[in-house]
Amino acid sequence: MLTPLQPRTGLPPGYPFDYERRLELDDGRFVYVRPVVPGDAVLLAEAIEQADTDTLYHRFFNPAIRLDNARLRHLTELDYKKRFAIAAFSEGQGVAIARYEPAGEGLAEIAVVVTPGWRRVGLATALFSLIEAAAIERGIHRLEALFLAENHAIERVLEKRGFGDISIEASVARVTKDIGPRFLKNAG
Repeated sequence: MLTPLQPRTGLPPGYPFDYERRLELDDGRFVYVRPVVPGDAVLLAEAIEQADTDTLYHRFFNPAIRLDNARLRHLTELDYKKRFAIAAFSEGQGVAIARYEPAGEGLAEIAVVVTPGWRRVGLATALFSLIEAAAIERGIHRLEALFLAENHAIERVLEKRGFGDISIEASVARVTKDIGPRFLKNAG
């Protein structure tokens, strides 16, 4: 696993160093945030294996998800443009991950997962902010989030981040947000 003290060699092409940072959370704890790298596949597999069923259900809509090697590679081998993800670590352990994936021309779907002991301290909000900034820098103009309608915690985070009205179909909620320079020019 890459830490702030390790040499910066062997990183994937286009690795965005400017997304590495140390964040102080609302409860005074710190996390180290950095872009996801291919070597994180092992950590992600372990995190999913150890995750509680509620966390898995709210993120994957399935309480018993297991990801094969191809899917783990897909989630950790990124171009940092069309597909972008960051992870938060504390004492060498992953505590959260946020990402966006393309969902159409100028549209990206975003998601975040935070382990239970790190919720309600501003981590999800901070990660969404970083993912949104990365999306704007890379020409994305609209973000979309899909989540279970019963997940009111993520609904509150997205509302705080300025996402619009919720539409619900078959218990899956969808919210969107216009972002980026194109939207800002039209809004003023």
